[in-house]
Amino acid sequence: MSGCNLSAGLLRTARSVVEAATRTGDADGSLVHSALLASQLYEALKLELDASQRHESAKIGLLAAALDQCRRAASSNMRPAMIAAELTATLALLETGSNLRLVANGGAVRSSRPKPQLRVIEGGLSRSA
Repeated sequence: MSGCNLSAGLLRTARSVVEAATRTGDADGSLVHSALLASQLYEALKLELDASQRHESAKIGLLAAALDQCRRAASSNMRPAMIAAELTATLALLETGSNLRLVANGGAVRSSRPKPQLRVIEGGLSRSA
């Protein structure tokens, strides 16, 4: 992850929350419990953001994106499995620093950027007589 030094405690918290949320989602557990797990990660991210220096713009942007994802997971009436998928995507975001989006089936996939295309312009040099 370039330019972002996240604390080991934050990553450890994120991993434990994702593991617990995944267990809850797999067992068809409580929606409230899953939302509380998302809130726990949200609070840890908020503390890390508050401790960040202003010149660490990449870190601040990464934490802000992760906070938005946790807010979505904690505030909506999703199934526990979907909350676990959101939190898994949040962890992947924190670990890799890449942009992720959640798809309809609950899996996290990398955002696709359009690939540059090279085009050949037909024609040639005009010859003047």
